[in-house]
Amino acid sequence: MRALINAFIIHLTLNILVFLKGWFCFDEKKWARILLIVIFGTELTVYTFGFFFYSTLPGPIIQFIRVMGTSWMLFLLYAGGLWLIIDLIYIILRRIQRKSCYFKDQSRKYRIMTFLLTIVAVMGVMIHGHYKFLHPTVQHVDMNVRKKAGNIDSLSVAMVGDLHLGWMINRSHTKRFVDLIMTQKPDLILFVGDIIDAQIEPILAEKMDEELSRLYAPLGVYSCTGNHEYRYEAENKIQLLKETGIIMLRDSAVFIDSAFYVVGREDKIIPNRLSTDELFTSQNVDLSKPVIVLNHTPDNLNEEVNAGADIALYGHTHHGQAFPGNIATEFIFEVAYGYKKKKNTHIYVTSGIGLVGPQYRIGTVSEIVMLKIKFE
Repeated sequence: MRALINAFIIHLTLNILVFLKGWFCFDEKKWARILLIVIFGTELTVYTFGFFFYSTLPGPIIQFIRVMGTSWMLFLLYAGGLWLIIDLIYIILRRIQRKSCYFKDQSRKYRIMTFLLTIVAVMGVMIHGHYKFLHPTVQHVDMNVRKKAGNIDSLSVAMVGDLHLGWMINRSHTKRFVDLIMTQKPDLILFVGDIIDAQIEPILAEKMDEELSRLYAPLGVYSCTGNHEYRYEAENKIQLLKETGIIMLRDSAVFIDSAFYVVGREDKIIPNRLSTDELFTSQNVDLSKPVIVLNHTPDNLNEEVNAGADIALYGHTHHGQAFPGNIATEFIFEVAYGYKKKKNTHIYVTSGIGLVGPQYRIGTVSEIVMLKIKFE
């Protein structure tokens, strides 16, 4: 509830600031001011209605309000930020020219042009960002593991992270994701957590589990848990995933085809989860065989590296999802996105195929990762 209140306060504040910017620009355009009142007033009314009555409204209406509200908030953030930069540049240039830098001295044409051009630019960026979300990419990554894996010389693995199925990612999105995964014809499918976003209700209402049940790979479908699996009715959601055929590895390991291990760690939200070393010991993992570790959050890569994992796969970061979030994640995580080899461990952090909040990928990509693993 605290997150909803914070989001509402930010939404309200940005609405007021951006509205006042437009009001100032169109000081002599009555029709433009009326249009601003209608647009901003309607959006704020609908969003406020959804905020106070979200627990009683039908699911489809809640989904519409969520999509509209998060899109509008992202628009306000980008537009407000761009106007701030424009205004700072204006002040600096006027100071250099030793002229008045009061906004009231700006010409009406300048005010209207900067206002409208900013809106067009932000809308263009957002349209492209939404297109990128709707059209995930397939990243191909080669990895060589210097161990024998029984009779298996190579392995095609679909790595998938952060679907976040729920109110924002509905059944039509889920179908597209599953279709894309199955088109790759992988030998093995590995999820790195956050398959379900929050509540189980939208999953059941739209029968998204039927789409997940279509997932198949000859060597199986596996996943570790993510932090969102533990939001609301965790065990019910995890049980639902199991019923779709996804094998949930919760501080456990499986020895596949007597050739290699897949080890899944509990999410770090579990205070008593095992360390990677402890997990390998408790599961009798033979390190002479190839070992793939699934761990949702890439906050301590050295745990997998020092334990002797050959491949460590992570998600969680979304690579920030939308600029400037991608820059922020680079400061937070050793690897916020992509591939890195550390000692003898191949590391990949996926930006995920789904998302949280606004349905946009700006400066980042929605992806699945096809790993081509060769054993020596």
